[in-house]
Amino acid sequence: MKKIGNRGFLLAETLIVTTFAAGVLIFIFIQFTNLKQNYEISYKYNTIEGLYALEDIRNYILSDPGIVSKIESSLDSSDYIDIKNCSGFTDIVYCHNLFDIVQIDNIIVTKNDIPNKNIKAFDKPFRDFIKKINGKGNSKYRLIASFNNSTYATLRFGDSDE
Repeated sequence: MKKIGNRGFLLAETLIVTTFAAGVLIFIFIQFTNLKQNYEISYKYNTIEGLYALEDIRNYILSDPGIVSKIESSLDSSDYIDIKNCSGFTDIVYCHNLFDIVQIDNIIVTKNDIPNKNIKAFDKPFRDFIKKINGKGNSKYRLIASFNNSTYATLRFGDSDE
């Protein structure tokens, strides 16, 4: 027995199920894409080795009162100080050896609240890392470094944590 008016039911049901399945698959794809991106960021940003390397550099900076005063005076007039060349340190040979051992590519000292728009002298991945840094906290200054293995790290220092 034929039912009258039942011609489009199979087509409508197929479209509804296909739309629902496509929506679920798109949602799952987006979630996995975000998960993969966050995993890659966690692998590159603030690695354990990078944080320990910056801790050694921070201790070296804090052990030299002359460099601390130079940092303070220089950051009053500029947004960051590039310390890769070790020119302000007392023991330049030790500084170069330390940077070579931890395989520093770039290292800067800036105020804790980073002026992102004025840091343009570095490559795009380094600038992207700087943009992701949260400037909150009570410390005055921040070390920001890029390493030869394309990882990045940052560490605060100054009044509240000495």
